[in-house]
Amino acid sequence: MNANAMPFRDWYALSSNPLVPLSIGGHRVTQDGVDAAHMLSRQTWKGNEDFRRTINRDEFHKMSFVAIAETLSNAPTHLPPGDPVDGKTITVDTNFFSVLAKEYIDQLNNLANRRRSDLYWHVPCHLFDRDQKVAAFSVGSVEFSPRTDWIRRFVTDEGERSYIDQVEAGTLEMDEVRRLALAPSHRRGQLDAWHVLRFLQGFSWVSTVEIRGHELARSHDKASVLVGLAIDAIGSRFHIDDARRFAKAGREHPFAEVRLATDTGGAVVTTSSVQIPGLRGGPRSLAAKMTAERPFLNAAGLLLDVYKEGRQTGRAPRLIERWANALYWFGEARREPSDFMAVVKYGCAADTLSGAGGNSKEMIEFAEAALNPKGNPTNSSSISDAITRLYSQGRNKIAHGEEPGLLEDLTETRAIGDALLSGLFDSVTPALAEIQASKPNILTLKEGQAIRAFKERLEQRS
Repeated sequence: MNANAMPFRDWYALSSNPLVPLSIGGHRVTQDGVDAAHMLSRQTWKGNEDFRRTINRDEFHKMSFVAIAETLSNAPTHLPPGDPVDGKTITVDTNFFSVLAKEYIDQLNNLANRRRSDLYWHVPCHLFDRDQKVAAFSVGSVEFSPRTDWIRRFVTDEGERSYIDQVEAGTLEMDEVRRLALAPSHRRGQLDAWHVLRFLQGFSWVSTVEIRGHELARSHDKASVLVGLAIDAIGSRFHIDDARRFAKAGREHPFAEVRLATDTGGAVVTTSSVQIPGLRGGPRSLAAKMTAERPFLNAAGLLLDVYKEGRQTGRAPRLIERWANALYWFGEARREPSDFMAVVKYGCAADTLSGAGGNSKEMIEFAEAALNPKGNPTNSSSISDAITRLYSQGRNKIAHGEEPGLLEDLTETRAIGDALLSGLFDSVTPALAEIQASKPNILTLKEGQAIRAFKERLEQRS
């Protein structure tokens, strides 16, 4: 039934929600019409990888409905010549609907292209205390700058910069900048200065990464993931207790918690727990540490850039996809407050990195190739025991409910997981980067073949 031809009351009664009438861009439709629009949007989303990689799913569906509305508005221009006679409608053939389908895609592409842009995303983070004098550095295309350096580079408006510099110097209060910025008669630079200062908050470092050709929400999602992976790569070069102090905005932070209880007599019992963000050390010791770690971070940066480029509209080579996902699991395991969840995440990282698909034997073989290429029997036994305890007796039994994990003491298994994965990333990252740099054709093989070829190269190391 043509919804536009129905009396308003009859059409309005079709909606199960009286506050949401059935319409698409001002065009009356039935529930079948709405369902068809949703189906078309879902099918287009699933069938177009470019949309999936560069546009947020919710934003895509909004754009799809706008494109459908525009196509419906233009539909009369595609009808055969002539006017309806005696109330009869014009008969159309399949070509008419093909034309509409093409117009819908054209409208959708135009909308998507208008929403895509090239942006530098800035994500504040906690890395090293200022007194360590660690210089700006990068992990691939992800740049990390001390707060002061970042302000000098990216805050280019003099009026905006003057307010920020005064707050940084302690001669102007944040509350005063807020008052000036939100006043109806605010001056140039005051509002932007307030936005920048709110963005920086108490963070002493800022990361920056460029994302090209993405819709705003999807662009930020990718930037946040890439910055997080870069921080996890940095953290892999530090002891777990130090790595936990590295944090970024939008992800779980070190916390401060005041705890209170009362005993049976009503007396108050208090305690507290504090995890201070940012890493400290002896004078300039961390600057020297970061210089020494440059080769590893260069290797990680190369893999991260390949991952970023592959994810522009598709996927990276499978071994690099596995490396990135395993690095994420590893970082999450290190930040995880719960031991039993950390064990599960370390196990997932080991499985993902090795490509074992849950096969403990293959996981052990991969770990031995990475950590024990000369085949020392003692080391082989230790690696086998570690995988068995972490994955077979740990991750599997906890995840499947065979063993309880919550409130169990799993500190030893957790420590085994951290040592195992730290060692694996230490060996695998440079080796995988070397393949990418010298023989990238290996990464284009089918996944099983690529894993076997990579394992052989790990075993051939001296």
